[in-house]
Amino acid sequence: MKGWSLRLLDVQNAFLHGVLGEEVYMYQPPGYEDKEHPQHDCKLDKALYGLKQAPRAWYARLSAKLESLGFVPLKGDTSLFYYNKGQYNMFILVYVDDIIVASSSLEATRALLSDLQKDFSLKDLGDLHYFLGIEVRRTQDGLVLSQQRYATDILFRSRMSKCKAIDTPPSRT
Repeated sequence: MKGWSLRLLDVQNAFLHGVLGEEVYMYQPPGYEDKEHPQHDCKLDKALYGLKQAPRAWYARLSAKLESLGFVPLKGDTSLFYYNKGQYNMFILVYVDDIIVASSSLEATRALLSDLQKDFSLKDLGDLHYFLGIEVRRTQDGLVLSQQRYATDILFRSRMSKCKAIDTPPSRT
């Protein structure tokens, strides 16, 4: 992946972008009850956080948008999309409301962000350095992925950072 750009995007209020495919009702939320109709329920038009259908509705809207832009979801992992047209190659990995964009072209990445921002509230967090416990470091040969920082954090939180190291499994001499 030498010469590729690797960007991290955050979709703000991702689940609120999901459109519900079925009718969903909820009780009036505390503090917002209609005094004239306290027994009435609310019909939801959009997904809300905490709603069982919210992640599915959000994913359906995002994947439909990506597919309309020419991306193809991988059959083995539907959170990974790829785009391959001419000289441009792009991969998009979706994890809840975070999106990683790997692209052979910075211009193609910018065009993608522009297209996505028409439908979603995005925040470009810049070059990918750390995600889900994986540290990403760029070298002249490409990318190096490491979980050293994650492992060190676990040792520190469990108060084991000053323990003596031992080979695993222990060698018997």
